[in-house]
Amino acid sequence: MHDRLLGALRSICSVRLVAALRDERLGFPDSKDLRIFIPDVHLISDKRRIEGNFTFSTNHTDLLTALALALSDLRSHAAGDEIIAIYQLGDFLDLWRETINLDDQVDVAAQIKDDHEDLVSALMERKLKTRFLLGNHDFELYRWPDYSAWDRRYFLPDTTAQAPSTIVLHGDIFDWVENLPDAVKAVFVYLFAPHLSPNDYALGQMRALIKKSHRGRNYRTYIQAQKPAPIGVLQDGEVVPDRWNIQQQGSAPEENLRFLEEACNCCMEANRSYRMNLRVAVIGHTHHARIAVKETPAGEFFTLIDCGAWIEQCIASGETDPMPSAQIAALSANEARIYQLTPR
Repeated sequence: MHDRLLGALRSICSVRLVAALRDERLGFPDSKDLRIFIPDVHLISDKRRIEGNFTFSTNHTDLLTALALALSDLRSHAAGDEIIAIYQLGDFLDLWRETINLDDQVDVAAQIKDDHEDLVSALMERKLKTRFLLGNHDFELYRWPDYSAWDRRYFLPDTTAQAPSTIVLHGDIFDWVENLPDAVKAVFVYLFAPHLSPNDYALGQMRALIKKSHRGRNYRTYIQAQKPAPIGVLQDGEVVPDRWNIQQQGSAPEENLRFLEEACNCCMEANRSYRMNLRVAVIGHTHHARIAVKETPAGEFFTLIDCGAWIEQCIASGETDPMPSAQIAALSANEARIYQLTPR
């Protein structure tokens, strides 16, 4: 199914491979099950973009619209025993940059969506069935009924009785782990315990943590990537190797390993507490597309799939010119891939 996705992508844009990993230890073996991940988009209204003098706005909105339509077509041609599911990993709407008035954000959300009608319609099309996560920049949406289906995490596989091997979440919890470790204990259960949805009290706690961990930033000149995010050599061509641009401790720069240890520790704690088998975390939030792996002599294996963003910039190793980040990731048949997309 990876090849069919790649064909769909190449029908609308130029595609370069950021990273790839094929390994049975990923714990997602079904070759008829494809999960596709669209990371941070950070939509704001055109008026606010100009008034706020923001350095960065959403990259390639026309391409992202075309991507949503291509994925909808891909889903419509899936066989009856196949699964193609799309996840948007949070920060779809950037409420923080749109306004400082927290009590008015449902109207602000409508204002942003009105300015990007084609894109929003394509990604929220009923046939596409995009599963949306709440990010830190649009977390306030949980308070309104129109967004009650937007979640804080998903577990995969979700079609069998086996313990999940993968958690899909925005990734901001790992900021809290770094900066507010004691406070994380209060909400850990609501993010990692299976079959438990956060109640209003827990969501309120998360909201407070989000505000505290990002206090004082206006996000005018950058959001996450103060300089272009390094993504290693980008590979063109038809053949996707089993391992490509995999970041590991001992050989990768420290910035390419950000959140690897925190994500691994959280998943191992969840495994002990809830009898799961988590070994993969899929996130957005950092705007730094990469696959990072932790392997120990004792046989411990953990993979962080950071899917990148559709805002700010990235730069490939050995290249001098940054490019607008426009990335997606996919997981199927024990293989994970991240792609960088560019309009033709």
